[in-house]
Amino acid sequence: MRQKISILLCAICVLVGCHRNSVTDGLPADGNAMYYWRTVLKLDDAERQFVKKHGISRLYVKFFDVVNDNRRGVSPVATLQFNDTLPEGVEVVPTVFIVENCLRDMPADLAEKVVKRVLAMCETNGIANVRELQVDCDWTLNSREKYFALLADMRQLLAQHGMRLSATIRLHQLSQPAPPVDYGALMVYNTADPRKLTDHNPILDIRDVEPYMKHLAGYKLPLATAYPLFEWQLLFNGSQFNRFIYGKPPVLKLTTDTLVRWQSDMREITRAKSAISKQRADASHLIILYHLDKQFISNYTDEDYEKIFSR
Repeated sequence: MRQKISILLCAICVLVGCHRNSVTDGLPADGNAMYYWRTVLKLDDAERQFVKKHGISRLYVKFFDVVNDNRRGVSPVATLQFNDTLPEGVEVVPTVFIVENCLRDMPADLAEKVVKRVLAMCETNGIANVRELQVDCDWTLNSREKYFALLADMRQLLAQHGMRLSATIRLHQLSQPAPPVDYGALMVYNTADPRKLTDHNPILDIRDVEPYMKHLAGYKLPLATAYPLFEWQLLFNGSQFNRFIYGKPPVLKLTTDTLVRWQSDMREITRAKSAISKQRADASHLIILYHLDKQFISNYTDEDYEKIFSR
């Protein structure tokens, strides 16, 4: 009888161990990470100090966008200029943003072109020991087949260089099959349309996250989680959206004009993090903040960052 119980306990331990490994298979080592989403790579003293103080071990750096230009077709734009080096010990994850309409007229060799361009940029700019590439695309049901085919080709090419492939996952994409990548970075921001006047913070409001929670537990892909550190200024004419405002806000000339400012709310971030962690234990294995910019990182306290990076 004791022997049977021992065998049963061993079997349970094996099953539990397999489950624990399965949720983190494909994920990088746990740590603190951030996106770098500017067109010039240059860190000032405050940003370097932030990286060191909060143990940022990985930066997802946008290398370029892929757009569908009427004149040039599907081509790269907004290529990153390397005007600086990163702090020692920080891993660079090249990230490429692909506009969805590129998939409609996608060249057969797009995967090869993207991978070659990323590798060439790394070599030219002395970015060594690159182990991963991440793709960001707001794909939909209509573009899913072509996008997944692109990712499958990229993953195969990257494997030849010993690199993994990850992809951003938007909340609305949780109801779709998982893409063919090693892991996803769940984007828990831009949760509502900023062009609509509402009492919901469009950057992140837990009320806009909750409807997607039912898809999270069964989503068949290891997940890191990305949370926002940014703000928006929006100009409305009456109730009609006019434009985003960058830099110094304009002097409003019409009484019907309204300037709306939204900022990432740490209370909403911690609420979302708690709700997601209850559904997915792996979601707190790797936390990514969007994004590294002194304009935004100074809006929060050390205690705030301890909360969001805690596991």
